[in-house]
Amino acid sequence: MKVWALVHIVLIVLGISVPWKLDSNLYSILPDFNEIQNVSEAENALSNRTMRNITVLVGHENFEVARKVAVSLDSLFKDDPSLTETRLFVDENTLGETRNFLFDHRYTIQGDDVRDALSSGNIEALKLSALQKIYGSFSMVNLNRLEEDPFLLGESSFENYMKNSPMTSTHFSLRDGVLAAQDSGATYVMWNAVLSESVSSMASDDHVIGRVNRVLDSLEKANSGLRVAASGAPFHSYESSKEAKSEIALISGVSIFLILLLLLYVYRSALPIAATISTILLAVFTALVFTWFVFGKVHVFTFVFGTSVIGVSIDYSVHFFTNWKSGVRNIRTKIFKGLLLGFLTTEFSYIALTFANFPLLRQMAVFSIVGLLSSFLTITLLFHDVFERPRNVRVKNNSLSVKNLPVSIPKKFNKCYSKLPTWVVVLFFVFFVIALLPGLCSLKIHTDLGSLYSMSDKLKAGETLNRKLNNIGISPNYFIVEGDSEEEVLQREEVLASRLLQAEKKKQLKSYLAVSSFVPSLETQKKTFDDAQRLLASRDFLTEIGVQKDSLFVEGLKGDAKYVELKSLFSENSKMLPHSFRSLLEMLWIGAVGDSQSKKYYSAVFPLHVTENFDARQMAKNLPHVYAVNKMQNINASLTKISRISLTLVGLAYIVMFIILVVVYKFTDALRILRSPILASFFVASAFGYLNMEFNFFAIVGVILTLGIGIDYALFFREGGRQKSVTTLAIMLSAATTMISFGSLVCSAFIPVKTFGLAVLLGILCCFLLSPLSAKR
Repeated sequence: MKVWALVHIVLIVLGISVPWKLDSNLYSILPDFNEIQNVSEAENALSNRTMRNITVLVGHENFEVARKVAVSLDSLFKDDPSLTETRLFVDENTLGETRNFLFDHRYTIQGDDVRDALSSGNIEALKLSALQKIYGSFSMVNLNRLEEDPFLLGESSFENYMKNSPMTSTHFSLRDGVLAAQDSGATYVMWNAVLSESVSSMASDDHVIGRVNRVLDSLEKANSGLRVAASGAPFHSYESSKEAKSEIALISGVSIFLILLLLLYVYRSALPIAATISTILLAVFTALVFTWFVFGKVHVFTFVFGTSVIGVSIDYSVHFFTNWKSGVRNIRTKIFKGLLLGFLTTEFSYIALTFANFPLLRQMAVFSIVGLLSSFLTITLLFHDVFERPRNVRVKNNSLSVKNLPVSIPKKFNKCYSKLPTWVVVLFFVFFVIALLPGLCSLKIHTDLGSLYSMSDKLKAGETLNRKLNNIGISPNYFIVEGDSEEEVLQREEVLASRLLQAEKKKQLKSYLAVSSFVPSLETQKKTFDDAQRLLASRDFLTEIGVQKDSLFVEGLKGDAKYVELKSLFSENSKMLPHSFRSLLEMLWIGAVGDSQSKKYYSAVFPLHVTENFDARQMAKNLPHVYAVNKMQNINASLTKISRISLTLVGLAYIVMFIILVVVYKFTDALRILRSPILASFFVASAFGYLNMEFNFFAIVGVILTLGIGIDYALFFREGGRQKSVTTLAIMLSAATTMISFGSLVCSAFIPVKTFGLAVLLGILCCFLLSPLSAKR
């Protein structure tokens, strides 16, 4: 007991000595050498901002009704503490403010066409453009400031802004102070909101999304013909977590009830159950705190993978208490060899995973290694002292006897296998392996997280309508630009923008969104201002257009340049910026990330309406500190790679186990022991092939769990399960509890959980049925 206590105290003290942090960042699963790790924090900042946005489209055949309902919705939530802001009304003077702002900065903020003309001295092109705007039949240009801006550069700057603004492609237009668009005979009014950072993504009774849904339902009932479409990540998170909570409660409740019922039927006592649960909790807690100590944080996926700790802990306890209930003395001596070999073979599997170049995989392995060590020490040391020694010195307890165990089923089970002749066993394995081949040949080892989530029809319709009416066309492939300063980021953006402009000319994309399209780098602004001085030599153009005085024009060029610097963009000075201008920049500018010593600046560049020929990685090639990002694609590729590496490393670990088993037993016995879990794993893979299901990360985690737990069944049958009904009963209980707990997950509507549960159920069932053939014949 002293050794057990010392090991656990040391592990737990080390764990609680560091701050605890739960990691849900999917980029954490990427390998150490993946360059995207350099911008994962920036991507997180961008995602956290966009993932809090929600949009509700309120539609009706009568615009006034739609607007009235949208106003009611806004009034109900505009002061809600769970929302940082709501947006319904649009100031009709916004565009005028933007136009005035760009007029004031007409000599520093310009588009590529005007900058190229100024740089090359092609003043004639600027004159022609101005003349067309002044004398054009359909010109809507304000000519009241021709004395200040005879070349209409302010108008050119505003046109560049409108060209690059996403509002130019949207179907929404300003109507009676709100944004409205028509579709299928209804006029939709757009309402936007941003959730507070403190709002959890998990559903709760008072969650703001739940309240929004209830309000929308009541508004639909109160207004006949009203159409409501909601979109945004918070709606998806709320819906899936709400369903998951009720589903997990039901599945867990039923499976726990069945397991407790089974164990109570076998043991007729709550003591083994309480001891088993305590063992599991201690193992998980010890593994958790030590993993925190080693890595500084624990990823949520580690808990999924770490379920092997629960499965093996139950198995170890069941073997101990089945023998304890049968009245066996010196239980540890009787089961130690099987437990030790099972423990070592499973540990070797996880130790092999620590050599993978994936932080997540190493973390999962450490969690499982420590958890299994805790369970093994608890069973062999603590249980021995607590449950065995007191019984050895007192009068025999009649309640502890094999007569009190339901051994009739294990006896019949053993009898069925003992009657099988060797030739039947050999023939069975030949046909079994042949039957696996078609499924294995059609197996697809791939993980696509997108296919693992299925949204409701209502949310799907809302997202479809929102995309249709907004028509922004943001691609899943985008770019994150990194720099040591704001200016460096903008300069690198401009290099990328020149490539995107060439791709745009090749029809690979329609346009793109970038900060530098609205606020060029300071270097570019200074060059534009310097190049604009050439206009002074063309003052005679003023008389051509009827302007008599050039003093205001000359004063504007010879005065101090008006530069826009990003370093002060989001300070108090930014209040001078028009709201629409500032909103665009806030969407694209990520800002500073990291501490004072490692601080970097980041921005996002979004290609719009890309075609199949657009290659983001090729676009960013040889551009330092410009990263092509496709979060889902990167994660899918990494999970697939993790899956392949995991299976390879576990395969190598099994080779080491085989060598150990050859030393302990003999060559043929070692083959028989490993045969069951290996064939069971191939059976799972083949079943997925037959079912035409992706053999993804979650299925492979189930296979690794099968390899870890299933080998114990073969080892205990090898140690005498076919001759001793008590051991067979323990194995049957272990398999039954595992199949109930994990097999119940097949009923889940959440596809990753369902896939994981199906893989474990098939693997453990097959392993249990094959394991008796590992016994001595």
